[in-house]
Amino acid sequence: MTHNFSKYEEELLYLLQEAVRIKSINPPGNELEMCGFVYDFMKNLGIETHKVEVEENRYDVISIIKGENHDNGIIFTGHMDVVPVSEDESTRWTVAPFSGIIKDGFLYGRGSSDMKSGLCSIMIAMKYIKENNITPKRDIALVATVDEEDSMKGSKALIGHELLKNFREVVVCEPTNMEVCNVGRGRTYGIIDIKGKTGHGSQVSLDKNAILIANKIIDKMMATYLSDMAHEEYGSSFWQPLAIHASVDPWVVPDDCELKIDSRLVPNHYCDDIWNRIDNILMEIKKELPSVSTNVTVLDKREPWTTDTNTELMINIKNIYSMLNYDLVLKDFKGTTDGTMLRKDGRDVVIVGPGLLAGVHKENEKVLISNLYRALRLYTELMQV
Repeated sequence: MTHNFSKYEEELLYLLQEAVRIKSINPPGNELEMCGFVYDFMKNLGIETHKVEVEENRYDVISIIKGENHDNGIIFTGHMDVVPVSEDESTRWTVAPFSGIIKDGFLYGRGSSDMKSGLCSIMIAMKYIKENNITPKRDIALVATVDEEDSMKGSKALIGHELLKNFREVVVCEPTNMEVCNVGRGRTYGIIDIKGKTGHGSQVSLDKNAILIANKIIDKMMATYLSDMAHEEYGSSFWQPLAIHASVDPWVVPDDCELKIDSRLVPNHYCDDIWNRIDNILMEIKKELPSVSTNVTVLDKREPWTTDTNTELMINIKNIYSMLNYDLVLKDFKGTTDGTMLRKDGRDVVIVGPGLLAGVHKENEKVLISNLYRALRLYTELMQV
């Protein structure tokens, strides 16, 4: 570490406050102001910075500092979007959701934990490298993405991208409370469209009412345990319905129902197994109710992954934790991240960041300021190994 590191901590706190006040809500995909915020900051530092267009008014930002070696670069990634604050949720906040208020050692606001704290820590760490004229041993990159909270269009647009072809490691700066996650759970989700038949609301018909058919599917899902694919350390995968929609006016038995299902997977349990099980359930329904038809649309497959503790990335992190006297806790990450996409080019991935996953997507989201500073030190050191 260098002289006057506290200067960079102060700048980080101020930068995060500014970032939290930007309402980069997704959906519907309002990241443009935040994209400009990151791009302008990095460009003004004199760091090579690029825009990667994803959609109209949505682009990823890639900033690169060249190192002595160009063959084994390291990516630090964070997303620029935040989930919405519903009208009901806003009533439960004790501060304004986009205020960036500092209180009792925490900085509050939507995105403070997930994950503008991690993203801003990367930005200031790269500023440290640039301003102190440090030539890192290898190339380092900031990758700031859009749409992580929805379909991950931002990170998907970077698979195989020319700018990142020589980068072999990824640090995802998502909220982990500074625990090191070298295991990422998988996720797959989709829609089952169920066709029954319309009828008068005074009549009950199990083979016509699409909602009742959806209920049978849900019952069979809940009775189908995934324990046969359990992991000895991380337990079982699970699935559940997350949305249902059906309506025919006025007060008619619905002939169509859309059932959205979601599954979270432990290591070594892959997405295709989930959809094979869904197909089996639907075949059972068809045998019981021959007039019923269904159609499955798989919206995404995000496979689980593990990074071995003996990889160079993990060894470097362990050494830095020891040097900084940080407590090293290894665990799995319960959600899915942009690392799931960025690893598809054969990269090792680790997730570690200052926020706390249990406190995000809900009222009074906050980040512990001392963890913010710890993340800055970790990233700054990791950029130099």
